[in-house]
Amino acid sequence: MIKYKKIRGHNRILKDIEDWKNYNKDLDLEYLDKAKRNYCKFWVSPFCDIAVLGSEIPTPKGKIRSKIIESFIEIYDAWDAKLKTLNKPYHLVLWLFENNLERSQVVCAIDGLLDFYKISFYRPKSQKEIPLQNFGKLSEKLSEFNWIYAHEEGYFTEEDVKFEMEMVDDGEVSDILKWYKQKRKTSYRTFTNEEGVITYYQKLGNIWIGSKNGCE
Repeated sequence: MIKYKKIRGHNRILKDIEDWKNYNKDLDLEYLDKAKRNYCKFWVSPFCDIAVLGSEIPTPKGKIRSKIIESFIEIYDAWDAKLKTLNKPYHLVLWLFENNLERSQVVCAIDGLLDFYKISFYRPKSQKEIPLQNFGKLSEKLSEFNWIYAHEEGYFTEEDVKFEMEMVDDGEVSDILKWYKQKRKTSYRTFTNEEGVITYYQKLGNIWIGSKNGCE
């Protein structure tokens, strides 16, 4: 049974989110010109902390969840306004992780890396509409975006299986093989590269890739 860490100090967390948002709204164009890409991750404790002592940190809920999403929207809009001053094409999207909100990001890219983030996630041919009804008062703001449905995935290759088997004692090999056999069965898609190495993918959750002005 998974034990979830109890979240305390909601007012402090809301203030920390506000501070995080205000700091990240200012896109550094000088850095962007050098790196050709930039991103904004969610860094507010306890949601960015590493779980210890067998406990898991729960995904944000209620006012905190709404505050995080609203903050990402404001960061996106602030970056959008600044990128427009460049007077050239740019890629700007909001990655909204439905099942792991704390992993959401705003990312942007220009020039030679314009397409850098466009292959970050698997986009099913059968697209779905974002369930705006699940976002309460934020549904109107989110409806201003164009959304692409994508998958958050975990994966492993046959090479990973071989490597792990070489690293364990002989008595553990059968357990490793059994675990990977089950994982192969639950993989919903595979990919074989030119060398014949197979990659197995498991779906972990939904990601919504949001953009305005056709920057997806």
